[in-house]
Amino acid sequence: MSEALIEVDDLSVSFRSEHGHLLRAVDDVTLRITEGEVLGLVGESGCGKTTIAKCIAGQVAPTSGVVRFEGRELRTKRAAQDRRAIQMVFQDPYSSLNPRMTVRHVLSELLRVHRLVPRADIEARCSELMALVGLPPGALDGLPSQFSGGQRQRIAIARALTVEPRVIIADEPVSALDVSVQATILQLFEDLRSRLGLTVVFISHNLAVVRHLSDRVAVMYLGRIVEQGDRESVFTDPRHPYTRALLASAPRLHQVELVRPTVKGEPPSPIDIPTGCSFHPRCPLAGEICIRDRPRLEQVGANAEHFAACHFRDGTPPPAPEEP
Repeated sequence: MSEALIEVDDLSVSFRSEHGHLLRAVDDVTLRITEGEVLGLVGESGCGKTTIAKCIAGQVAPTSGVVRFEGRELRTKRAAQDRRAIQMVFQDPYSSLNPRMTVRHVLSELLRVHRLVPRADIEARCSELMALVGLPPGALDGLPSQFSGGQRQRIAIARALTVEPRVIIADEPVSALDVSVQATILQLFEDLRSRLGLTVVFISHNLAVVRHLSDRVAVMYLGRIVEQGDRESVFTDPRHPYTRALLASAPRLHQVELVRPTVKGEPPSPIDIPTGCSFHPRCPLAGEICIRDRPRLEQVGANAEHFAACHFRDGTPPPAPEEP
Protein backbone atom coordinates (compact mmCIF):
# COMPACT_ATOMS: atom_id res chain seq x y z
CA MET A 1 0.00 0.00 0.00
CA SER A 2 1.18 3.56 -0.77
CA GLU A 3 2.22 5.89 2.01
CA ALA A 4 -0.83 7.12 3.91
CA LEU A 5 -2.07 10.70 3.65
CA ILE A 6 -4.25 10.27 6.75
CA GLU A 7 -3.41 7.89 9.59
CA VAL A 8 -5.84 7.10 12.40
CA ASP A 9 -4.18 5.13 15.20
CA ASP A 10 -5.98 3.49 18.14
CA LEU A 11 -8.71 6.14 18.07
CA SER A 12 -11.34 6.01 20.81
CA VAL A 13 -14.09 8.49 21.62
CA SER A 14 -16.26 8.24 24.72
CA PHE A 15 -19.06 10.45 26.02
CA ARG A 16 -20.83 10.66 29.37
CA SER A 17 -24.58 10.27 29.27
CA GLU A 18 -26.85 12.49 31.35
CA HIS A 19 -27.02 9.65 33.87
CA GLY A 20 -23.24 9.37 34.10
CA HIS A 21 -22.84 6.23 32.00
CA LEU A 22 -19.80 5.96 29.73
CA LEU A 23 -20.78 5.63 26.08
CA ARG A 24 -18.05 4.34 23.77
CA ALA A 25 -18.86 5.80 20.35
CA VAL A 26 -15.55 4.78 18.76
CA ASP A 27 -13.43 1.98 20.18
CA ASP A 28 -9.76 1.55 19.23
CA VAL A 29 -10.03 2.26 15.48
CA THR A 30 -7.02 2.26 13.16
CA LEU A 31 -7.27 3.38 9.53
CA ARG A 32 -4.95 4.31 6.68
CA ILE A 33 -6.16 6.52 3.84
CA THR A 34 -3.85 7.04 0.86
CA GLU A 35 -3.81 10.15 -1.31
CA GLY A 36 -6.31 10.13 -4.16
CA GLU A 37 -8.34 7.14 -3.00
CA VAL A 38 -11.98 6.87 -1.96
CA LEU A 39 -12.52 5.02 1.32
CA GLY A 40 -16.08 3.83 1.91
CA LEU A 41 -17.08 3.68 5.58
CA VAL A 42 -20.22 1.61 6.15
CA GLY A 43 -22.29 0.27 9.02
CA GLU A 44 -25.60 0.59 10.82
CA SER A 45 -26.78 3.94 12.16
CA GLY A 46 -25.07 4.79 15.44
CA CYS A 47 -22.01 2.61 14.86
CA GLY A 48 -19.58 5.56 15.07
CA LYS A 49 -18.98 6.48 11.41
CA THR A 50 -19.75 10.18 11.79
CA THR A 51 -17.79 10.43 15.05
CA ILE A 52 -14.67 9.13 13.28
CA ALA A 53 -15.25 11.64 10.49
CA LYS A 54 -15.56 14.53 12.93
CA CYS A 55 -12.36 13.46 14.68
CA ILE A 56 -10.50 13.47 11.37
CA ALA A 57 -11.94 16.90 10.55
CA GLY A 58 -11.09 18.27 14.02
CA GLN A 59 -14.68 18.79 15.14
CA VAL A 60 -14.57 16.21 17.94
CA ALA A 61 -11.66 15.62 20.31
CA PRO A 62 -10.64 11.95 20.66
CA THR A 63 -10.56 10.42 24.12
CA SER A 64 -7.40 8.56 23.12
CA GLY A 65 -5.43 7.83 19.96
CA VAL A 66 -4.11 10.16 17.28
CA VAL A 67 -4.97 11.46 13.80
CA ARG A 68 -2.05 12.27 11.50
CA PHE A 69 -1.99 14.17 8.22
CA GLU A 70 1.10 13.76 6.05
CA GLY A 71 2.83 12.27 9.08
CA ARG A 72 2.02 15.22 11.38
CA GLU A 73 -0.21 14.73 14.38
CA LEU A 74 -3.40 16.78 14.16
CA ARG A 75 -5.01 18.04 17.33
CA THR A 76 -8.54 19.39 17.67
CA LYS A 77 -7.23 22.97 17.71
CA ARG A 78 -5.55 23.28 14.31
CA ALA A 79 -3.78 25.82 12.17
CA ALA A 80 -5.84 27.40 9.38
CA GLN A 81 -3.94 25.43 6.75
CA ASP A 82 -4.81 22.11 8.41
CA ARG A 83 -8.45 23.11 8.87
CA ARG A 84 -8.71 23.93 5.17
CA ALA A 85 -7.05 20.68 4.13
CA ILE A 86 -9.89 18.47 5.44
CA GLN A 87 -13.48 19.54 4.72
CA MET A 88 -16.85 17.90 5.38
CA VAL A 89 -19.98 17.65 3.26
CA PHE A 90 -23.00 16.83 5.40
CA GLN A 91 -26.13 14.76 4.91
CA ASP A 92 -28.60 17.64 4.92
CA PRO A 93 -27.31 20.54 2.78
CA TYR A 94 -30.20 22.81 3.75
CA SER A 95 -29.39 22.77 7.47
CA SER A 96 -25.66 23.20 6.79
CA LEU A 97 -26.16 26.36 4.67
CA ASN A 98 -27.06 29.76 6.11
CA PRO A 99 -30.63 30.41 4.87
CA ARG A 100 -30.07 34.21 4.84
CA MET A 101 -26.89 34.22 2.77
CA THR A 102 -26.77 34.01 -1.00
CA VAL A 103 -24.40 31.52 -2.58
CA ARG A 104 -22.17 34.41 -3.68
CA HIS A 105 -21.97 35.67 -0.09
CA VAL A 106 -21.11 32.20 1.26
CA LEU A 107 -18.30 31.58 -1.23
CA SER A 108 -16.86 35.08 -1.40
CA GLU A 109 -16.66 35.40 2.37
CA LEU A 110 -14.61 32.20 2.57
CA LEU A 111 -12.29 33.45 -0.19
CA ARG A 112 -11.81 36.77 1.61
CA VAL A 113 -11.27 35.35 5.10
CA HIS A 114 -8.71 32.79 3.93
CA ARG A 115 -7.15 35.18 1.39
CA LEU A 116 -7.14 32.52 -1.29
CA VAL A 117 -7.43 34.90 -4.27
CA PRO A 118 -6.98 38.67 -4.74
CA ARG A 119 -10.15 40.67 -4.06
CA ALA A 120 -10.42 41.57 -7.73
CA ASP A 121 -10.59 37.85 -8.64
CA ILE A 122 -13.22 36.77 -6.11
CA GLU A 123 -16.16 37.09 -8.50
CA ALA A 124 -14.41 35.06 -11.19
CA ARG A 125 -13.45 32.36 -8.69
CA CYS A 126 -17.05 32.07 -7.47
CA SER A 127 -18.17 31.51 -11.05
CA GLU A 128 -15.44 28.87 -11.50
CA LEU A 129 -16.68 27.03 -8.42
CA MET A 130 -20.24 27.04 -9.76
CA ALA A 131 -19.02 25.58 -13.04
CA LEU A 132 -16.97 22.98 -11.17
CA VAL A 133 -20.10 21.56 -9.50
CA GLY A 134 -22.30 21.89 -12.59
CA LEU A 135 -24.33 24.99 -11.71
CA PRO A 136 -24.77 28.16 -13.81
CA PRO A 137 -23.23 31.48 -12.68
CA GLY A 138 -26.74 32.81 -12.03
CA ALA A 139 -27.02 30.42 -9.07
CA LEU A 140 -24.69 32.74 -7.15
CA ASP A 141 -27.57 35.15 -6.49
CA GLY A 142 -29.91 32.53 -5.03
CA LEU A 143 -30.71 31.66 -1.42
CA PRO A 144 -30.65 27.99 -0.26
CA SER A 145 -34.45 27.84 -0.14
CA GLN A 146 -34.63 28.58 -3.87
CA PHE A 147 -32.79 25.40 -4.89
CA SER A 148 -33.70 21.72 -5.06
CA GLY A 149 -32.07 19.17 -2.76
CA GLY A 150 -29.56 18.09 -5.37
CA GLN A 151 -28.65 21.69 -6.21
CA ARG A 152 -28.18 22.51 -2.53
CA GLN A 153 -25.84 19.54 -2.17
CA ARG A 154 -23.81 20.84 -5.14
CA ILE A 155 -23.61 24.23 -3.41
CA ALA A 156 -22.45 22.55 -0.20
CA ILE A 157 -19.75 20.74 -2.21
CA ALA A 158 -18.72 24.04 -3.84
CA ARG A 159 -18.43 25.62 -0.41
CA ALA A 160 -16.15 22.79 0.73
CA LEU A 161 -14.03 23.18 -2.42
CA THR A 162 -13.69 26.94 -1.94
CA VAL A 163 -10.83 26.54 0.56
CA GLU A 164 -8.97 24.14 -1.76
CA PRO A 165 -9.00 21.02 0.45
CA ARG A 166 -6.93 17.89 -0.02
CA VAL A 167 -9.57 15.66 1.62
CA ILE A 168 -13.38 15.68 1.44
CA ILE A 169 -15.33 13.75 4.08
CA ALA A 170 -18.81 13.10 2.67
CA ASP A 171 -21.19 12.08 5.46
CA GLU A 172 -24.24 10.39 3.88
CA PRO A 173 -24.26 13.05 1.12
CA VAL A 174 -26.96 11.37 -1.01
CA SER A 175 -29.21 9.65 1.52
CA ALA A 176 -31.70 12.54 1.64
CA LEU A 177 -31.94 12.80 -2.16
CA ASP A 178 -34.12 11.08 -4.76
CA VAL A 179 -32.50 8.11 -6.50
CA SER A 180 -32.19 9.96 -9.82
CA VAL A 181 -30.51 12.90 -8.09
CA GLN A 182 -28.20 10.59 -6.15
CA ALA A 183 -26.67 9.41 -9.42
CA THR A 184 -25.77 12.95 -10.48
CA ILE A 185 -24.11 13.73 -7.12
CA LEU A 186 -22.12 10.47 -7.24
CA GLN A 187 -20.99 11.31 -10.76
CA LEU A 188 -19.95 14.73 -9.50
CA PHE A 189 -17.76 13.15 -6.80
CA GLU A 190 -16.14 10.93 -9.41
CA ASP A 191 -15.46 13.89 -11.70
CA LEU A 192 -14.02 16.01 -8.88
CA ARG A 193 -11.79 13.20 -7.77
CA SER A 194 -10.32 12.73 -11.25
CA ARG A 195 -10.02 16.46 -12.00
CA LEU A 196 -8.73 17.69 -8.64
CA GLY A 197 -7.02 14.57 -7.25
CA LEU A 198 -9.17 14.69 -4.11
CA THR A 199 -9.03 12.08 -1.39
CA VAL A 200 -12.55 11.15 -0.26
CA VAL A 201 -13.92 9.46 2.85
CA PHE A 202 -17.43 8.42 1.81
CA ILE A 203 -19.76 7.51 4.67
CA SER A 204 -22.92 5.61 3.78
CA HIS A 205 -25.19 2.72 4.69
CA ASN A 206 -26.05 2.24 1.01
CA LEU A 207 -23.85 -0.64 -0.12
CA ALA A 208 -24.59 -0.12 -3.81
CA VAL A 209 -23.32 3.45 -3.61
CA VAL A 210 -20.20 2.41 -1.71
CA ARG A 211 -19.39 -0.34 -4.20
CA HIS A 212 -19.81 2.06 -7.12
CA LEU A 213 -17.59 4.81 -5.74
CA SER A 214 -15.02 3.35 -3.34
CA ASP A 215 -11.57 1.88 -3.83
CA ARG A 216 -11.45 0.41 -0.32
CA VAL A 217 -14.16 -0.33 2.22
CA ALA A 218 -14.15 -0.35 6.02
CA VAL A 219 -17.11 -1.94 7.82
CA MET A 220 -17.99 -0.69 11.31
CA TYR A 221 -19.99 -2.34 14.05
CA LEU A 222 -20.57 -0.84 17.51
CA GLY A 223 -17.65 1.56 17.33
CA ARG A 224 -15.11 -0.88 15.87
CA ILE A 225 -13.80 -1.76 12.42
CA VAL A 226 -14.75 -5.40 11.85
CA GLU A 227 -13.58 -5.73 8.25
CA GLN A 228 -11.66 -3.67 5.74
CA GLY A 229 -10.05 -4.23 2.39
CA ASP A 230 -10.17 -3.44 -1.29
CA ARG A 231 -13.66 -3.13 -2.73
CA GLU A 232 -13.77 -6.42 -4.61
CA SER A 233 -12.42 -8.49 -1.72
CA VAL A 234 -14.97 -7.14 0.73
CA PHE A 235 -17.93 -7.43 -1.65
CA THR A 236 -17.12 -10.76 -3.28
CA ASP A 237 -15.39 -12.56 -0.40
CA PRO A 238 -16.63 -11.08 2.92
CA ARG A 239 -15.08 -12.78 5.93
CA HIS A 240 -16.93 -11.25 8.87
CA PRO A 241 -20.49 -12.49 9.56
CA TYR A 242 -21.68 -8.92 9.98
CA THR A 243 -20.40 -7.93 6.53
CA ARG A 244 -22.12 -10.99 5.06
CA ALA A 245 -25.35 -9.99 6.77
CA LEU A 246 -25.16 -6.45 5.36
CA LEU A 247 -24.58 -7.77 1.85
CA ALA A 248 -27.35 -10.37 2.15
CA SER A 249 -29.85 -7.73 3.26
CA ALA A 250 -29.15 -5.37 0.33
CA PRO A 251 -32.00 -5.47 -2.22
CA ARG A 252 -31.20 -6.77 -5.71
CA LEU A 253 -32.84 -5.97 -9.02
CA HIS A 254 -33.69 -9.61 -9.86
CA GLN A 255 -34.38 -10.74 -6.30
CA VAL A 256 -37.54 -12.87 -6.35
CA GLU A 257 -37.91 -13.79 -2.70
CA LEU A 258 -37.30 -11.74 0.38
CA VAL A 259 -33.88 -12.60 1.78
CA ARG A 260 -34.16 -13.70 5.38
CA PRO A 261 -31.75 -11.88 7.70
CA THR A 262 -28.75 -13.95 8.81
CA VAL A 263 -28.55 -12.11 12.12
CA LYS A 264 -31.24 -11.38 14.68
CA GLY A 265 -32.00 -8.58 17.06
CA GLU A 266 -30.70 -5.05 17.41
CA PRO A 267 -27.14 -3.88 18.14
CA PRO A 268 -26.37 -3.79 21.87
CA SER A 269 -26.13 -0.45 23.63
CA PRO A 270 -22.70 1.23 23.40
CA ILE A 271 -23.08 1.82 27.13
CA ASP A 272 -23.02 -1.95 27.72
CA ILE A 273 -20.78 -3.50 25.04
CA PRO A 274 -20.65 -7.32 25.19
CA THR A 275 -17.44 -9.05 26.22
CA GLY A 276 -15.21 -10.65 23.60
CA CYS A 277 -16.48 -10.04 20.09
CA SER A 278 -19.17 -7.35 20.35
CA PHE A 279 -21.12 -9.05 17.53
CA HIS A 280 -21.37 -12.46 19.22
CA PRO A 281 -24.94 -12.04 20.64
CA ARG A 282 -26.22 -11.73 17.04
CA CYS A 283 -23.72 -13.91 15.19
CA PRO A 284 -24.78 -17.28 13.70
CA LEU A 285 -21.20 -18.59 14.04
CA ALA A 286 -20.45 -17.50 17.60
CA GLY A 287 -18.57 -19.99 19.77
CA GLU A 288 -17.10 -19.91 23.27
CA ILE A 289 -13.98 -18.13 22.06
CA CYS A 290 -16.13 -15.30 20.68
CA ILE A 291 -17.69 -14.68 24.08
CA ARG A 292 -14.34 -14.86 25.82
CA ASP A 293 -11.79 -13.18 23.52
CA ARG A 294 -12.03 -10.01 21.46
CA PRO A 295 -10.74 -10.77 17.93
CA ARG A 296 -8.13 -8.50 16.43
CA LEU A 297 -8.28 -7.06 12.92
CA GLU A 298 -5.95 -9.46 11.11
CA GLN A 299 -5.06 -10.35 7.53
CA VAL A 300 -7.31 -12.73 5.63
CA GLY A 301 -5.27 -15.55 4.10
CA ALA A 302 -2.65 -14.33 1.62
CA ASN A 303 -4.50 -11.09 0.75
CA ALA A 304 -2.36 -8.33 2.24
CA GLU A 305 -5.15 -5.77 1.63
CA HIS A 306 -7.98 -7.66 3.34
CA PHE A 307 -8.51 -7.74 7.12
CA ALA A 308 -11.27 -9.06 9.36
CA ALA A 309 -11.81 -9.07 13.11
CA CYS A 310 -13.29 -12.56 13.37
CA HIS A 311 -11.94 -15.72 14.99
CA PHE A 312 -13.23 -17.68 11.98
CA ARG A 313 -12.17 -15.25 9.22
CA ASP A 314 -10.32 -18.03 7.33
CA GLY A 315 -13.40 -20.23 7.14
CA THR A 316 -12.65 -22.55 10.05
CA PRO A 317 -16.00 -23.35 11.71
CA PRO A 318 -16.32 -23.00 15.48
CA PRO A 319 -15.90 -26.22 17.44
CA ALA A 320 -19.09 -28.03 18.36
CA PRO A 321 -20.11 -27.69 22.02
CA GLU A 322 -19.10 -30.60 24.20
CA GLU A 323 -21.77 -33.11 25.22
CA PRO A 324 -22.77 -32.82 28.89
